[in-house]
Amino acid sequence: MKKNLLALAVASALIAPAALADVTLYGTISESIESVKATGSTNSANDIKSTTRVSSNVSKLGFKGNEDLGDGLKAIWQVEQEISVDDGGTRKGTFATRNSFVGLDGAFGKAFMGYNDSAYKALLKPILVNPMADTIAEICTDKSVFCHGDTRLANSVHYYTPNFAGFQAAVSYGTDETRAIVGTDRTNKDVWSLAAAYSIDGFNVGVGYDRRNDKNAVASDANLNQSFWKVAASYKFGDTKIGAGFEQERNDTTTGDTKQNAWTVGAEQKFGNFGVSLAYAKLQESKSDAKDGANQWTLGATYDLSKRTQTYAYYTRIANDDNASRTFGNAGLTGVGAGSNPTGFGVGLKHSF
Repeated sequence: MKKNLLALAVASALIAPAALADVTLYGTISESIESVKATGSTNSANDIKSTTRVSSNVSKLGFKGNEDLGDGLKAIWQVEQEISVDDGGTRKGTFATRNSFVGLDGAFGKAFMGYNDSAYKALLKPILVNPMADTIAEICTDKSVFCHGDTRLANSVHYYTPNFAGFQAAVSYGTDETRAIVGTDRTNKDVWSLAAAYSIDGFNVGVGYDRRNDKNAVASDANLNQSFWKVAASYKFGDTKIGAGFEQERNDTTTGDTKQNAWTVGAEQKFGNFGVSLAYAKLQESKSDAKDGANQWTLGATYDLSKRTQTYAYYTRIANDDNASRTFGNAGLTGVGAGSNPTGFGVGLKHSF
C-alpha cells in the first residue's frame, strides 16, 4: 500500500509541471503607511479628523493561461482577485474580484466573457498620465475627480480587434440579469461600451463612449439613461511623458438632461531609478451655481530598488465645492461631507511577481 502511494505521489509530481506549463501566477503586494483627513465641510460635524493607517493599495493575486488550439487560435483565461495584506482579508475575502474571464484569441482578434473592465476603461486609462495608480492619490477613478465613466462589467462579453499598425478598437456589453420593475415598467440596465486607440512613435490617443441604459430610472419614467464620452492623449519622449484628457458625463432626469465636464493634465519624469509625477484634474459644475464641482492635485515620487520592487511617496488633495463630496478612489474615506477637502500623504513599498 505504501509503495502504491509513493508511486502515485511521484507520478503526480511529474505530471503537475506539464499540466501547469501554460499557467502563470502573478501579482502585486503594495503597502503604505499614510495620514488622511477630510476637513472643511459645509457642516463641520461631518469632518473626518486626521487618521494614520496602513493601506493595501490594490494588492492582487492572479492566475492566467492559454491553450494552443491550432491554426493560430488560442483559448485564454484569467482569474484575478484583490487581497488584503493589511487586515487579514476582512474586507476583501471574495475570489475573482478583479478581471476574470474565459475566451478565444486569434487572427480575428480577441473575444471573451466574464467580469472585466469595460472597453472605455481598458483602452483609455493607460493613455493618461495617472500618477500613483492604485493608491489614494490616483486621479482616475469613478469616485475621485476624473474617469467617472470607468467601470468593471459583471456578466459581460468583450471583443477587441487585432492591432492594425497601432490602431485597435474594442466593444463591451454588460447584461442586466435582474431587469427590476420600477413603477410599472421593467427596466433593462444593460451597458454598452466602445473605445478606439492609436499609437505611433510615443504618441497615444484614444476616444471612448459608454452608455448605461435606464441607469436613472424612477417610478414616473423608467427610460432615463446615463452616458459618458472621453478623449485622452499623451506623448512619451525619452524619460518624459505628458498627457491630457477630457470627459463628459450626461444624465437624463425627469427635469431635463444634465451635463458635467471634467479634464486633466499631467507629467511624469524619470531620472534613472528615480521618478517624479504631477497631475491636476478639474470637475466642473453640472449647471450654473450647482456648486457640485471639485479639483484634485497629486504629487508622486518613486524609486526602483529593482525591476520588481519599488518604494514610493505621494501627496494628494481634493477640494470639493459646497455640494460635492468626491473622495479617494482607492482605500477611500467613508462619509465624506459635502464641501470637505480629503487630503492624504504616505510612503510605501511595492513588489510585483
